Amino acid sequence: MAAAQFDAVIVGGGHNGLVAACYLAQADFSVCVLERYKTVGGAAITEEIDPVNAPGWRLSIGSYVLSLMPRSILDELGAWQHGVELIRRNPRFFMPFPDGQHIISWEDEDRFLEEIAKFSKKDAENYPRYDAFVEHTARVMDRYILRQPPTFAEFAAEFRTTEEAKIFQKMILGSAADVAEYFFESEQMQAVVSGLGLIGTFRGPRDAGTAYVKLYHTMGNVTGRRGQWAYVRGAMGTVTQALATVARGLGVTIRESAEVSEVCIADGRATGVATVGGEEIRAKIVLSNADPKRTYLTLVDRAELPAEFVRDIEAILIDSPVMKLNLALEELPHFTALDGSDQGLARTGGVFIGPSVDYLQRAYEDARNGRPSDYPMMSVHMQSAVDPSVAPPGKHTLSIFTQYYPYQLGEGTWDERRDEIADHAMARFAEYAPNITDAVVARQVLGPPDLEARFGLTGGHIFQGELVPEQAFDLRPVPGSKTYEGPIQGLYLCGAGAWPGGCVMGAPGHNAAHEAIANLKAGRYN
Repeated sequence: MAAAQFDAVIVGGGHNGLVAACYLAQADFSVCVLERYKTVGGAAITEEIDPVNAPGWRLSIGSYVLSLMPRSILDELGAWQHGVELIRRNPRFFMPFPDGQHIISWEDEDRFLEEIAKFSKKDAENYPRYDAFVEHTARVMDRYILRQPPTFAEFAAEFRTTEEAKIFQKMILGSAADVAEYFFESEQMQAVVSGLGLIGTFRGPRDAGTAYVKLYHTMGNVTGRRGQWAYVRGAMGTVTQALATVARGLGVTIRESAEVSEVCIADGRATGVATVGGEEIRAKIVLSNADPKRTYLTLVDRAELPAEFVRDIEAILIDSPVMKLNLALEELPHFTALDGSDQGLARTGGVFIGPSVDYLQRAYEDARNGRPSDYPMMSVHMQSAVDPSVAPPGKHTLSIFTQYYPYQLGEGTWDERRDEIADHAMARFAEYAPNITDAVVARQVLGPPDLEARFGLTGGHIFQGELVPEQAFDLRPVPGSKTYEGPIQGLYLCGAGAWPGGCVMGAPGHNAAHEAIANLKAGRYN
């Protein structure tokens, strides 16, 4: 049988692959998306965690909230018309402390400043300057998100004045703790500010580069308000199913349960892919939504690559610190810090557990030495509290995104210790919400090796590589990455391992597609 022929074949039906497919199809190119799993979505997927024991509880298995996707992508592709509905969260988050105190992040700044003032009036006074500091950097980032990777020097040149140089020093080169301690004196606010600099990152709050991670997680604008994260009604799979609907409407062929085993190359040029079933699909170009290591070290024969490029790919920092717990619940957590108050204050947005910079640093040091964190950092979400569509009537869902957990344990293996490690994390969470222990109907535990196996993420890394300055700009995935096409002509990276990086963003898919469209229209692959 003759091999199928397309203008473009895309490896992986995650959100970036689907975004790329849509733009290519809009430009009248024929596109085929190949997804290894039974349905598209990648890590942005909605599923039951236990269809037998917990039917009807539907969770965001990987990613869980949306902020960083530029609204222009959803607008241009018409995804809003296919079920994407954002649920804004007010309060944004609730943070309990071991002594029974808490802080609530309200959308209204005056109310949030009142919360901050409970711990330090000076911190409340400093908050507007801190906010302006972050906003300035985010506005610079805005100019570089939907384009080819900038050089580090090009980006740095945006910070010209003495005040801007200070911003660059703190927000790009510094640590999350540097920023927190520069602006705030209370350990509570220092913890609040540091936390976002650690999400998905195998570094501690005092390690350089974590301020950039913090910036990255505060620059989103999908709701129309900077830094605001939202649930998507129906959980995160709604986004990717909407993109798949758009793609199919544009004529894209989407094949599920179709794992790619090899990128076919002839005379230094990608000519298509082969599947694990032995089928060859030919194309003028290939876009890989897989991470850089999987793409270049597994799907591509190393003999086709320059030796130095292979060394650079091998050197990418890509070990995950993340464990994800997905839970079906009989009832929502009851936080002791809100005894006598409205428990709903903790249920609208996220719950963050990580009460001080030192606490967070110790959690990291545990994992750096091969141990699961004794007192882990947690980002907890209860989508069912504001979106009853994801659970049976009166029942609830809970996800705990927690760090730090090494991919390679110092003692034992994840298969041997998975439940023990998860039980310990649950016990730490129960110190803040004791009723959680008896509320669990079903539980899914995804340690770093499980994230790798389930989503095809090397090292289990949710960003397809550390999202730090030395792996950003034209240094992502490797130094000299000024385009999305690497050393193999016609082979593009379109996933989170390329600029600008991870989270459910779509920018890598958008940018790679536009670069490929320009090259296809120029006749480069004829």
